[in-house]
Amino acid sequence: MRLTLRTVQAAAAKDKEYVVWDHDLSCFGLRVRVGGGKTFIARTRVGRGRVAKKVTITIGKPDIMTVEDARRKARALIADAAEGKAPETAAPKISLGPKTVGDLCELWLEKGAARMRLRGKLAGKLRDPKNIAIDRGRIHAHIVPLLGKVKLSELNASAIEGFRDAVARGDTKQVTKTKPRGVRRVSGGEGTATRTLRLLSSILSFGVRERALGANPAIGVEKTPDQSLERFLSPDEMRRVGEALVAAERMGASAAGVAIIRMLALSGARKGEIEQLRWPEVDLRTGFLRLATSKTGAKQIPISGPMRAILELRAKLGCDGYVFADRMGDGYFQGTPKLWVKIRTAAKLDDVRLHDLRHSAASFGLAGGLGLEVIGKLLGHADVKTTRRYA
Repeated sequence: MRLTLRTVQAAAAKDKEYVVWDHDLSCFGLRVRVGGGKTFIARTRVGRGRVAKKVTITIGKPDIMTVEDARRKARALIADAAEGKAPETAAPKISLGPKTVGDLCELWLEKGAARMRLRGKLAGKLRDPKNIAIDRGRIHAHIVPLLGKVKLSELNASAIEGFRDAVARGDTKQVTKTKPRGVRRVSGGEGTATRTLRLLSSILSFGVRERALGANPAIGVEKTPDQSLERFLSPDEMRRVGEALVAAERMGASAAGVAIIRMLALSGARKGEIEQLRWPEVDLRTGFLRLATSKTGAKQIPISGPMRAILELRAKLGCDGYVFADRMGDGYFQGTPKLWVKIRTAAKLDDVRLHDLRHSAASFGLAGGLGLEVIGKLLGHADVKTTRRYA
């Protein structure tokens, strides 16, 4: 058969070693050992005629080179052998760089993430440092513990599938202390597995560009279904949220936290965009929040009447940094998720996530007659296909 990425991946180990020969180049094949190891080989003669010595040349492993690269190398070796040139029989070394997956991850954090920031800046979409921090967290929480010590030369699709399944099962789940008032919770699940596999594939593609790998072994690995959880609040449910917020205010809840939740429900913005909002980004004169960075680059959010009332009330507090500053005076308020749990419990909406306020703002806009493209711009979607889910 013709050797391709799919046929190479499908070649399974048997009770004895065998070779799958290529249809396009008959002297080129894939050797599959009993233990499952796979190697590209070329079998030819050095010189011409029946007395010429037969040789089997090891070209390399599918984990470190593509089928086309191996076929091209085999064709050159066969041509040299026909001219009497004795070929090298050892597999070529690909790189003197990173040896393990962990090494490659560190190199990516050092060089690859910086390149992503630069490309984003040139395209006018500066990558949010928070997103890079999320990538770093996934690397140290999932990739390094499970694959960090695996040699790049031994990394294959089977190992990556095992990694995916381990993350989906929650094998890397943990809770760690981050600061006096906080903890970091690492969870697994199918959604986490999919997102981490995408990150790993991106890192391995970077490894190919750096010549640490000949090919990306994550290509073709099936991803777990990334659950698309869509929950929209009805007008009655949103009223209950409002009543719970009023009651929380009366009970002494954080004014910043209550204001953030109200802004999320009114604007359709992402949590981080409101939590980390700064006064230079608030333009009350023209009625826009002008965010320098977001998940999809620079973004403008119209300020509605209720939003303006919240912002003007915050302005009277005299803060000149973050709009929703922490009352302890060390940055922005970060207790929104914890407060939201109390609010949704009081509103008897235990299945509603904080992010569902963003979904609901979109659904109210669509119900009010706004088009998908308008809603997409308001939400900061890069592609209208993302907005279409809300229809």
